[in-house]
Amino acid sequence: MKVRGRDNYLRYTLVSWLLEVKDLLERELCDNIRLEVEEGENELPELIVDGHLVGAGLPGEEGYLIEVVKKAVMDLRGPSSRCDERGERLAE
Repeated sequence: MKVRGRDNYLRYTLVSWLLEVKDLLERELCDNIRLEVEEGENELPELIVDGHLVGAGLPGEEGYLIEVVKKAVMDLRGPSSRCDERGERLAE
């Protein structure tokens, strides 16, 4: 996962939120998340998952960010990207 944009408050906030929800996302998606930050030209930070731009700017709150990331991962990787309560991948 990558956040790209100018070094400003918006990018800082998006990165901070992602770090806050990282453990939750890793549990729900059954995957380790590696967060990269990249300098870019946009004022609005861009969220990139598996090389695909999935959003620009900030969602209203961290909860919406969780849903954006989960939906993007499921759309890109399929339903097997989710885990059950024991941390095991769900069957397709």
